[in-house]
Amino acid sequence: MLLLTESQVEFKDVINPGGDRSIPVIGVLYQNKLFKHLKSFPKDKLESAQQLTRQLSLDPTVVCLMLEEADRYTIWCQDAKLQSYDASPTERNITTPIGKIDLKELVREMRDIGGVKIKDRRYRLTIYPRCMVGSEMTTWMVRRFFLAEADAVKLGQRLIDEKLLHHVTDSHPFEDGLFFYRFYWDE
Repeated sequence: MLLLTESQVEFKDVINPGGDRSIPVIGVLYQNKLFKHLKSFPKDKLESAQQLTRQLSLDPTVVCLMLEEADRYTIWCQDAKLQSYDASPTERNITTPIGKIDLKELVREMRDIGGVKIKDRRYRLTIYPRCMVGSEMTTWMVRRFFLAEADAVKLGQRLIDEKLLHHVTDSHPFEDGLFFYRFYWDE
C-alpha cells in the first residue's frame, strides 16, 4: 500500500474503453502507470481508507495507492485498460458502465456467499429484518466492479428504480451511509 500526496502524482483525463465506446474518467499518473479513482474518505476516516486499501491489495493482480489530498483520502487502483485522454468529453460518445450491468445477476451475487451481509439490524428501538447497510453495499460494488463511489451509488439507485431493492421505510433514495435497504426477494 502506498500513501502519496497530491504533489507526487499527476492528475490526468483518461479513457476507460468499455465495449464499443470509451468512457472518460479522472485518473492519476504515478511512475508511468495510470490509476482509476475508486473511493474517497473524509480526513477523519484514515483507518477506513487504509483498511479498504489493504483489502484490495490482498489480490496480487490489483495495484492500489492511497492519496492524501487537502480535505480527504482517495483510493486509486491501476487499470491496464486506461489510456491518456486529451479530447474534451463532449467530443466523444459517453456511456456509463453501470448501464451494462445485469441487475438480476448483481442481486444474485450480492445475496450469495461473498456478497453483502444480510441480517437483522436495529436502529433505535426498531429491528429491521433481513437488510443491508448502504455503505457496505457501496463498498462491495466498488470492489466487485472497480467503480467510482459515485457510480456505485448510481447503481444502487438503479436497483431501487427497477424495484429490486428499497429502503426499509421507503423514505430514502440509495445513499452511501448508515441506511438500511432490503431486496424485495427478502420480504
